[in-house]
Amino acid sequence: MFNNFTKPRRVVITGFGCVTPIGIGRKFFWKALREGKSGVGRIESFDVSESKVKIAAEVKNFDWEAELDPKDRKNVARTVPLALAAAREAVKDAKIETDKLTLTERQNFGVILGTGGGGLAFTEKQYRYWFAGEEKKASIYTIPASTHGGLSSELSMVFGLHGLSHIVSTGCTSSTDAIAYAAQHIALGKQDFMLTGGVDAPLALGILKAFNVMTVLTNEWNDEPNRASRPFSKDRSGIVL
Repeated sequence: MFNNFTKPRRVVITGFGCVTPIGIGRKFFWKALREGKSGVGRIESFDVSESKVKIAAEVKNFDWEAELDPKDRKNVARTVPLALAAAREAVKDAKIETDKLTLTERQNFGVILGTGGGGLAFTEKQYRYWFAGEEKKASIYTIPASTHGGLSSELSMVFGLHGLSHIVSTGCTSSTDAIAYAAQHIALGKQDFMLTGGVDAPLALGILKAFNVMTVLTNEWNDEPNRASRPFSKDRSGIVL
């Protein structure tokens, strides 16, 4: 079955973008990473006074509204602007002008993203409206915006890409798997260009409590959040979202 197998093509990374708890943008992220900075702090996006876990690695000082058209802001999960911002930086870093791509180039330019939870926080917010009797506040796009597959589609539409558009959801390895699959598609000649990486925004009160029920989150470092993530220490007590 491998008689016609050809030597895999070389795969190179030509652009890089990131939106992270320790830095927004490649330069700031790399600087913070080299300095060993922690992105963990007290949760500010919602009230955690009644939660045992009060810390997480939030992306702060991020203007998510700037990434979206005003009409879309109510109808997409936070993962969308996070992914868009990182993707735009990566495309710019690669010096690719997507508006100048030919039809053939667009057809050979795919998107594979990894996500563990997708739009869970967005979904939780919509459910809160429904169960509180405030259905009119809920988005009419709750179902498509809550499914993982919409993430890659959003990027494909924004950049006008016509290649494959896939999501990989394999828990904590989602992003790594997505990058590997993207590289395989280029190596085997199935696509010429790939936009790949990962995104997650799992911070919401219900999700936090659900993780805490599993007893996998640390609640012993609420007063020293920058010391909470310590997987190789003998006094480790759990993970941090």
